[in-house]
Amino acid sequence: MQQVWRKRWQQSGWIALGAITLVLLGAAISKKNHKVCNGIEVTINGDGNNYFIDEKGVAAVLKAVQPIKGEPVETINLQLLEARLKQDKWIADAQVYVDNKQLLQVIIEEKEPVARIFTSAGSSFYIDSACRRLPLSDKLSARIPMFTNFPSERTMLSRPDSELLASAKELAIFIQSDEFWKAQVSQVDITPEGFEMIPTVGNHIVELGKEGEWQPKFDRLFSFYKQVWTKVGFERYERIDVQFDKQVVATVRGAKSAIVDTTKARIAFENLLAETKKSAVDTLVNRPVKTVTRKDSVARLLMKPTVAQQKIVAAPPKKVTVKQQVIKQPTTINQLASNKKVEVKPVPKAVLKKKATSGKGK
Repeated sequence: MQQVWRKRWQQSGWIALGAITLVLLGAAISKKNHKVCNGIEVTINGDGNNYFIDEKGVAAVLKAVQPIKGEPVETINLQLLEARLKQDKWIADAQVYVDNKQLLQVIIEEKEPVARIFTSAGSSFYIDSACRRLPLSDKLSARIPMFTNFPSERTMLSRPDSELLASAKELAIFIQSDEFWKAQVSQVDITPEGFEMIPTVGNHIVELGKEGEWQPKFDRLFSFYKQVWTKVGFERYERIDVQFDKQVVATVRGAKSAIVDTTKARIAFENLLAETKKSAVDTLVNRPVKTVTRKDSVARLLMKPTVAQQKIVAAPPKKVTVKQQVIKQPTTINQLASNKKVEVKPVPKAVLKKKATSGKGK
């Protein structure tokens, strides 16, 4: 019997403790609500450094909805403020609450532009990672890839235009993720055949195609740059096509296209380097002995390219055995006569004439 009464007393004690806690909590909340708001603190989160909205702009939007600073906390409609902030085209998400210091905390997730699109009619807009259109800003111009000649001005795009915009978004995200291409890509033109990249360095056009995996295409382009850059320069080529698998189609300025297989081109380059080293050794015959180092071979490669170096071959060159020929210089007249027939004119012999004597002395 005593155990039963003990359990009842314990249950009653816990219930009373819970009731007291609720009363105190309600009193604290009521006291907090009767306090006034001391101000606004805005935190803007974004993936990059492009902030198209600022603290003053956010505070102005909130104050346009209702007065905040100096007003009782219980009169501030937090849900209404969040809904108004989310209507902004540059705000992806917003959270609003009042902290223990009676400050209105506003946390903003800003939309991040990934590309700027110029239409064929001349207008332009930004797009984010979800292909949503973002307006231009008078405060800031984002340093992101630019795409020209987009065919549509409409907000509601057709299926082909929507797919084209999605491809542009994927290409822009890839360019932004690589520091080299971020600096090298000046702009991307949209053509009926696909995307054409205009580089920052070099007077040529790179054909990328309509869609597909961008990483292999730019890997082929980077390999081509490494093999050609220090030899013939960018000015030699007018167009470079990397849209086909395992090959690069390079058009020499003012000439027809030459297809280059990147794998074979690498082998050809290595063979060319070996042949260049061998030729450097062979040309040292009949000259003072000089040790040929790797530095000498590299220096010869960096000199004005020869005709063989300027050609980009589709297959590795065959090994050619260079036979050394040593020509001895003729040292005698007979050896000269044996090498070249010379017509020798007979020289008349000198005739000694006797002086005529007169007969007077006889």
